[in-house]
Amino acid sequence: MKLSDLNPGEHATIAAVGQLELPAVVKRKLLSMGITPNTRFQLLRKAPLGSGLELDIRGSRLCMRCDLANIIEVVKIEAVKIEAVE
Repeated sequence: MKLSDLNPGEHATIAAVGQLELPAVVKRKLLSMGITPNTRFQLLRKAPLGSGLELDIRGSRLCMRCDLANIIEVVKIEAVKIEAVE
C-alpha cells in the first residue's frame, strides 16, 4: 500500500521507496528526512484538501507532499492494545 493511503492514527513500516528510477536529488531528500526501508512511523494527520500529511518518524514530526507519499510503499502495522494489570 502507498503511504498516502494510510489514515491518521495508523502505524506502518516503510517497505520500499520509489519503484521507478528516482532523481538523485529526490533520493537524498528522502534519506535526509529519515525515509528508509524498515523504519516505523505513525501518520498523525492529513491536510484538509489532501495536499500533504504529517508523520511521527524517528522521534520527529515530518510534513510531506502527497505526490512524494505516493512513491513510498508501506506495510500497515496493527496496533496492539496493552492493558495495565492492577
